[in-house]
Amino acid sequence: MIFWAIIGTLTALSLLVLIKPLARKAETAPADTAESDLAVYKDQLKEIDKDLKAGNIAEAQAEIARIEIQRRILNTDQEQSASTIGHPLSPNAMKGLLGSLIVIFPIAGLVLYMYLGQPGIPGMPLAERDIASERMAIAQQQNNQRNTEMMALAQKLQTRLENDPQNLEGWMLLGSTYAEIGQFPRAEKAFRQAMENNPPNPMIYSAVAEMMVAQAEGQVSSEALELFRKTLELDPRDPRGLFYSGLALTQAGANEDALKLWLTLRTYTSAADPWLQVLDAQIVGLANLEKMNPEKLIASYPAQEPTETTEQQNEAQSGPSPEDMAAAAELSAEERTEMINGMVERLADRLSETPDDLQGWIQLARSYHTLDRSSDVLEALKNAELAAEKQPDAEEARGQIQKLKQELGL
Repeated sequence: MIFWAIIGTLTALSLLVLIKPLARKAETAPADTAESDLAVYKDQLKEIDKDLKAGNIAEAQAEIARIEIQRRILNTDQEQSASTIGHPLSPNAMKGLLGSLIVIFPIAGLVLYMYLGQPGIPGMPLAERDIASERMAIAQQQNNQRNTEMMALAQKLQTRLENDPQNLEGWMLLGSTYAEIGQFPRAEKAFRQAMENNPPNPMIYSAVAEMMVAQAEGQVSSEALELFRKTLELDPRDPRGLFYSGLALTQAGANEDALKLWLTLRTYTSAADPWLQVLDAQIVGLANLEKMNPEKLIASYPAQEPTETTEQQNEAQSGPSPEDMAAAAELSAEERTEMINGMVERLADRLSETPDDLQGWIQLARSYHTLDRSSDVLEALKNAELAAEKQPDAEEARGQIQKLKQELGL
């Protein structure tokens, strides 16, 4: 009832706005434009005569002014004859128009509402609304819009990279973007492009293999497992290599071996790493399946305390933003190289403050090698060797550096 009262009130107000100007008396309406102009010109002629009698203007000036005004009057008459002069409606016609509006306007609004609206839907108080679903729908809409923008930027970047096949950072950025928006086949293709045009790199191997697993709905194929094996040969602590190798073991029925591998990965993992919750969920599920106490297992293999270095690495590993993609897509090959050099220099600056970050020095050495900065590669390796001696397992750390040297041909 309240709804219809509101509708009636709004309809009445709308009618009032329409009817008020129509209901004015004809004499209050402004005169025709041409008639108004004629009246002004006639007044001007009278003023000229007054000025002439008063001696304010000469006879010649008055004659010139009369001719000009008469010319304007003639033009106005011609325009008036060429146009249709409106006439106010008669009182009976005006009443008929107003009556029609009063009847037709509400009926038309009601018919339109019955056609487009849904009057049969009951009211839904706030307490009965599914706010969570509504928010989820809004978030999904925003996510779809963002994915569309990212897809357009990724395609633009891919077009540029086709002329620069050895741009490691560019292809990795492109693959990460496709992966973030769920375009796993495109992501794998981009990562493979990086793999085929660059020296062996554990980051690339694990990225390609992970996209293969994503497309296989979590199944680790023999080809993907081989890439994870190559990853761990170059970097025995690579999180993706260890995690998916454990997943492959569970799929082969070797649950105990998988559990040992995942618990080992947990000791390498920082409490701030984004994959820790996923890893713990897998450990708990596998421990329950093997009739083991998951709480004791997790407590026996604690994750590392988060550090500022770990948080910075996590920020660096997060997916690219639309702004990053737009910037990369707009850059020329020279500008992208300059951008990459800037990123490498920022990594070097960070490592000067955290000299014990072994993985950081290894990453920096690989980046320098990609940029053909040989002297900087050697300097980064020296710092990596110093950092290796301060690691909990120095022998394993030295082994990583040795494999890196072989990878770089040193």
